[in-house]
Amino acid sequence: MPLVYLGMGWLSGIALASALQLPLEVLFAASLVPIAGLVLWWKDRRVRLIWLSVFAAILGGLRFALSVPHFDQNSLSTYNGLGLVTLEGVIAGPPDVRDTYINLRVEADRLAMPDRPSQPIGGVVLVRPSRPAEFHYGERVRVTGELNAPPEFATFNYADFLARQGVYSLIDRPRLSVLAKDQGSPVLAVIYGFRERAYRVLQQILPEPQSSLLSGILLGVDAGLPVVVQENFRNTGTTHIIAISGYNVTLLISIMSTFAVRLFGRRRAFPILIVGLAAYTIMVGASASVVRAAIMGGVTLLAIYLGRQGAALISLFFAGWLMTFFDPNTLFDVGFQLSFVATLGLVLYATPFTRVSERLVTRLFDQAFARQAVGLIKDALLVTLAAQVTTFPLLMYYFRQISLISFVVNPLVLPAQTGVMIFGLFALTGGLVSIPLGQIAAWTVWPFLTWTLAVIELFAQLPFAAIPLDYVPPIVVAAYYAVLIGLTWYFKQSKEQRPTMIKKLITPRRALLAGGLAVLLLAVTFSWRSDERLHVYVLDVDGHPALVQTPTGHQILIGGSNSPSGLLSALGQLLPFWDRDIDLVVVPTRQGDQLNGLLAVLDRYAVKQIMSVEISPDSRAGQEWQAAITQQGYPAIGLQNASLDASVSLSFDGASALIASGGNCIALGPSEQAQINIIAGQLDRLPAQPQLIFTWTPIVSDTRLIDLTNRGTIDLTFENGGVAIGEVR
Repeated sequence: MPLVYLGMGWLSGIALASALQLPLEVLFAASLVPIAGLVLWWKDRRVRLIWLSVFAAILGGLRFALSVPHFDQNSLSTYNGLGLVTLEGVIAGPPDVRDTYINLRVEADRLAMPDRPSQPIGGVVLVRPSRPAEFHYGERVRVTGELNAPPEFATFNYADFLARQGVYSLIDRPRLSVLAKDQGSPVLAVIYGFRERAYRVLQQILPEPQSSLLSGILLGVDAGLPVVVQENFRNTGTTHIIAISGYNVTLLISIMSTFAVRLFGRRRAFPILIVGLAAYTIMVGASASVVRAAIMGGVTLLAIYLGRQGAALISLFFAGWLMTFFDPNTLFDVGFQLSFVATLGLVLYATPFTRVSERLVTRLFDQAFARQAVGLIKDALLVTLAAQVTTFPLLMYYFRQISLISFVVNPLVLPAQTGVMIFGLFALTGGLVSIPLGQIAAWTVWPFLTWTLAVIELFAQLPFAAIPLDYVPPIVVAAYYAVLIGLTWYFKQSKEQRPTMIKKLITPRRALLAGGLAVLLLAVTFSWRSDERLHVYVLDVDGHPALVQTPTGHQILIGGSNSPSGLLSALGQLLPFWDRDIDLVVVPTRQGDQLNGLLAVLDRYAVKQIMSVEISPDSRAGQEWQAAITQQGYPAIGLQNASLDASVSLSFDGASALIASGGNCIALGPSEQAQINIIAGQLDRLPAQPQLIFTWTPIVSDTRLIDLTNRGTIDLTFENGGVAIGEVR
């Protein structure tokens, strides 16, 4: 168990270092505290474990800080957004084939631009050529196209998703040519080649969508599944069936062990099983959930080889530590999080749920019948329930829906998955020998695949299959796990000890501490009260939108940003954490870039009114904007003069929004009608009338200009007949 606490400390340290962006110097200095604690309290076992866990947390933070990339002139991402480039590099992974395009991870080593000669470069770029082109792992390619940073969407930060995989650049629809073949690892080429051949065999021996479903379960290639089928799996809470994880790996180990032990004996079979497990992990793409399952499977095999029973909880945290040691960003992979907490749920709750079920059934029938009845539903229902107890908040947070029928569907389809794996491997083996032989063998797996698809399709059609959710705040996820941890600890105690433990927890000192925290929260709440003045906050984020707070507390957001996370972070810095209301969102221009951030605002905040120019649906952002205001029923009106408060007015000078109060006027954009102009873009000439002009791109020398570069968020406060200028850091 000490290893579990150390693992928890390590993972917590990585999470905190990422959230707080702690520098190495701070972490090194902080490490002296647990070292001193260990020296002073080494003999006290409990205190020693606490200090060791704190030290593990600091080590985790250090590991994350050391993994943060540093870019220079030799880094590929340095040249994002500079126009047309020509790259040369090697395809570093198996192609991810989609309906209309292919995802290729290219490890670039040379870069050329129209205005500079070819130079050495380093970095991985995601290249997206159109189909039906065909490419393979290890090919050296020349790529010509626009090099850009990956986009950030309103509800999904694609840039962060790729960054955790070491990808910071993207080229969409490039010109692509193959320069040479077999430039990668020969071992990986054999594994990926086998995967590609196996995929083609499954396509030939089974019809669709059965072949794509089996490809997803056996090979981790589910791109061929129709969108409607994937949606059915999501709505019924059964996506874990097509996502290779612990269940698939465990079953594979069982099948391989059956043959390897009989052919080579228990001890000689161990290295063969480890090699086979590693090859399978690489072949299916080595996602975080598969690697976690493979490590746990390897630890279990090692325990059997040494003649010792493996501890599941220790194996789980060892797998988590090993994966995050080599790549700390694995902790933030959604697949890893779901796989880790699902396995944790199985370890902690599967057995207690089984015992409780047996006690309940025993009240009606004899003990022998109760064990048999519970045994029938254990794997299909109780194990699923144990996993969903721990994954429920993450599923709400990431996928924003609750499946109401997953507890019914899983018991119906999970028993068939053993047949899918066993007979699927049987059919694949036959197909690799001969396609006609594989087609005959495929009759054994077709009923299991068809049953799975039919049941899921049937239940997915129910109107209450899944309930869509709005944005789920992280505090809700944290509160859920806090309550779950408390209940788990409580029920782990014996019935006789529970009252005593409660009394020990609720002591006068802790009650006083709780009261102090309550007073602190009230003080924080009081500090956020309105000061009854007009504030115009110019946000330090791409696009430089403005948040207007009126004396009576109305909140108006004018303009948007291409960075959803940046805009949300800036708003979170200014608004109380409980305040999720914005009275008015103003979209004064047709620029598509601003819509990415505004879509995130519509998703996270309750917007009462939208005032906007006409947005064209030609772009993806425009389509999503139109869909959002239509689906969510936001009332949208055109740009018009309005009274924001008793003494605050909003008007427009072209695309520039004017906020006026008490004879003072601020223009968000160039305007001759305001004393202060805030200009985010470049202008050929400056307005003549304004007394002050704030800008981030000064191109002329003018005494009225104030450069806001690296100045943070600016607070323009209307008071005493003038405008006070401050900064918010």
